[in-house]
Amino acid sequence: MIEFNQLEQLIVIDECHTISRAAEQLALSQPALTRSMQRLEADLQVQLFDRTKNSVTLNENGKLAVKHAKKLCASRDSMVAELQQFDQYNRRITIGCIAPAPLWGLNYGLTQLFKSSVIACDLKYTEDDLINGLENNTYSIIALTHPLDDPHYRCFPMFDEQLYLSVPAGHPLTHYHQLTGKDIDGQSVLLLSHIGFWNDATKQMIPHSHLLYQDDASTLEELIRFANLPSFRSTITLHNKTEDNRIYIPIVDPLAKATFFAVYKKENDRLYRPLRKIVQTLNWDDVDFIPLSQS
Repeated sequence: MIEFNQLEQLIVIDECHTISRAAEQLALSQPALTRSMQRLEADLQVQLFDRTKNSVTLNENGKLAVKHAKKLCASRDSMVAELQQFDQYNRRITIGCIAPAPLWGLNYGLTQLFKSSVIACDLKYTEDDLINGLENNTYSIIALTHPLDDPHYRCFPMFDEQLYLSVPAGHPLTHYHQLTGKDIDGQSVLLLSHIGFWNDATKQMIPHSHLLYQDDASTLEELIRFANLPSFRSTITLHNKTEDNRIYIPIVDPLAKATFFAVYKKENDRLYRPLRKIVQTLNWDDVDFIPLSQS
């Protein structure tokens, strides 16, 4: 049976012009390389070398064999590269979410389940973009604020998230035990730009407030730490807070609370079914709150 290592040896012999130099380059003994070429000739049932008392050189059969050997080795390398690329593609999982928290939770859970997979995250404003992306395989799994009633999909509830208002000590709102949008409306509030549907929810809840958007999470954290301005936290992001001089007051408007649902194609049920237990029992202190951009 012809082996690729024999073809590679044949190519090296052609490049080095002699068996002895080829054996040196291949880190083989000359007798071992000679025996390998004899086996190749036996498998091909043709003579590849002209042998004299003082030399062994490729004949015309050998030169033609080298030509084919190069094509076969190149084809093998191409096959290996394509298969590896295909494998990488199939091991790439893309998450699409309507808000940061479910994206963080799904990213954590998928990382636990598929340690060798590449996981990409995408934050969207609207659920239509997410559903369309799931349908056309742009996304492997998405998160919405409601279940998707469609027999082609599987979904499960993940967790709830409720907004809090974070205020510095001494702020006029600190005496409240809970707040409504009307209580906050008109205040200047610090807010991260990339929070998915929460951007629209806060605009609807406090339409007369001046929302001071920040693109960079670290800059927002610095402003929250030192500015005498309210900001938003949630039951999730309270696990990632860095300031100690703030008071956190729950907001009880319906717009300030969401339940998130993971949705994926029915055909992938066996793949993603174990994810349910992980995301429903998350310890948020273990989760990486990765910075997100929004499209």
